[in-house]
Amino acid sequence: MHQSSSKRFENLGIPGSTDADILEAAHRLVELHLTYLREHETKNDLFDVRDLPASKDSLVNAFRLTLATEKRTHMRTLLLKAGMTLAQFQENIGRPMIVKSQDGQKPNQVRRSDIDAAVARRFNKALVQLGEERARLGRVFQDAMRIAGDKPLH
Repeated sequence: MHQSSSKRFENLGIPGSTDADILEAAHRLVELHLTYLREHETKNDLFDVRDLPASKDSLVNAFRLTLATEKRTHMRTLLLKAGMTLAQFQENIGRPMIVKSQDGQKPNQVRRSDIDAAVARRFNKALVQLGEERARLGRVFQDAMRIAGDKPLH
C-alpha cells in the first residue's frame, strides 16, 4: 500500500503496518462493533459516540476497508447494514435519545406544550445530523462496495 493510502488507516491504530496487518485490524474492529450491536439493542435510537467500543472514525474506516475487500456479495450487504448503524452515534448526545418506543408509539406521549423547547431543538438537531450522517456513510460504504465488486480479489 502506498503511503497516502496507509495514512488513511492510521485511525486503526497501526500506522506504518503491512496491508495484512491493517486488514486484520479492520476485521477486529468490525467484529468489536458487531459484538456491541449483539449486546445492545440500538433500534433507531441516537447514542453518544462515547458509547462505541472504539473511535467512530476507526470503525468507519474498518467497515470501509472490510467492505472493499469482501468477496461475497451477501456478506457485503450485511456489513453495510451493520456499518450504517454508526450514523446513530453522534457527538454530544449524552444519554440515549429514544426515537421510537417498542410499541411504535412516539416516546413520552405528552402534550406539545409540555415539551421543553430546548430539548425539542436538541432532538431535532440530532435527527437532522442522523440523516446527514446516514447519507455520508451511505456514499462512503457504497464506494467501498463498488471497489469490491469491480476488482477481482485473490
